[in-house]
Amino acid sequence: MQRARPGQRLIDLCACALLAAAVLGAGPASAQRPLIEIEGAAFRPFPIAVPDFKPRASAGADVGRELATVLRDDLSASGLFQVLDPRSFIASPEREGVTVGTIAFPAWLNVGADGLVKALIDQSGGEITVEVHVFDVVRGREIFKEQFDSAGQPRRLAHRIADALIAHYTGEKGLFLSRIAYVQRRGRSKDICVMDVDGHNASCVVRNNYINILPAWDGTGGLLFTSYLSGNTDLFRVDLASGATAPVSQSPGLNSGACVSPDGKRIALTLSRDGNSEIYVVDRSGKHPRRLTSEAWAIDSSPSWSPDGKRIAFVSDRTGNPQIYVMDADGSNQRRITFQGTYNQTPAWSPRGDRIAFTARDERNVFDIFTIEVAGGRVHRITQDQGNNEEPTWAPNGRMLAFTSDRQGSKAIWLSDPQGNHQRRISSQKVTCFAPTWSDLMPELR
Repeated sequence: MQRARPGQRLIDLCACALLAAAVLGAGPASAQRPLIEIEGAAFRPFPIAVPDFKPRASAGADVGRELATVLRDDLSASGLFQVLDPRSFIASPEREGVTVGTIAFPAWLNVGADGLVKALIDQSGGEITVEVHVFDVVRGREIFKEQFDSAGQPRRLAHRIADALIAHYTGEKGLFLSRIAYVQRRGRSKDICVMDVDGHNASCVVRNNYINILPAWDGTGGLLFTSYLSGNTDLFRVDLASGATAPVSQSPGLNSGACVSPDGKRIALTLSRDGNSEIYVVDRSGKHPRRLTSEAWAIDSSPSWSPDGKRIAFVSDRTGNPQIYVMDADGSNQRRITFQGTYNQTPAWSPRGDRIAFTARDERNVFDIFTIEVAGGRVHRITQDQGNNEEPTWAPNGRMLAFTSDRQGSKAIWLSDPQGNHQRRISSQKVTCFAPTWSDLMPELR
């Protein structure tokens, strides 16, 4: 299948037909080539219909509705799909099966669907099994079939299905099995909490009546965070499985803004052990500190590793106001990359390596999210005229951003794609949340 050129229709129908034929010959789940062309001006979300999942027996209808609802929300949130409203369906999903001969493809075409997801559910005790079938409505053929199992976790099961469909249609891993850590205000205290990408299953993992801020995933099932637990601004780690907390860095002064290297062996952070805020690198245990910046009076902070581990982005006010800089991982070749605006901070290097997201304050003293191309320096604005927006963090596949926004009053966690579209709030309306950081863990699809 040839890759679609700019200006082509999103789905190359001839290529889809060839792919579908190959799939039918070798088994629907074997298709690996992307069907959605993500890049380029020709991109448009792929129209897809997801009727409620059908139970094999009378039991399971509620689970089928829940699974389909979560899947629709995930696919819509990805920005890749135009998920059709079930109220528009003129076909009868209840009477249709999951085989080509039982599906009224013209009826699905008439409501604008190019793709159709059908599923059968088996439920036994706490075990849920879902057999998912995906069809090319235009060609009237099945292009994907896979079975998914779960022990009583319907939402997680739906996230797995969403990731599998994203992988099938784009050739890239999805993001709905990753998680987001963040800070939640509780009176005068600040807790470290974790939630799913859709905002569900939220729980606080550090809740000690102290101020705990700046969470960062460590790549091994734990979170680094800065805390005043010991009376100083120290760096700690919490193990998410056991809840055990232990100090990592307790130098005099600041120990904050930790970021773990892609290989998991080093931690970049801000230390003021020498009387000034500088970027250091320590090992995983917090030992063997190596200073990377050395401006005598400037404040250097907020390190962020490039995905190949060869460079670090950071903030420095060495020219008089905070700007984004980049340096090699050993501290050499430090150079400024932002020249627009007078207050740029919180850089986050994209997992794709091409862009850095950051917070900037505009001429109205309002904070917004921007990205800058590392190579070319072109700046793109993500938010505007929607309150203050700060602290961006990338999804592990680089296809989405999470950030803090107060557009609805109190601070909350929001999502957006890198073009500034499909923005949606995910944190609860009942709590104040900020400083998100996206898990770098990408579980394999089962």
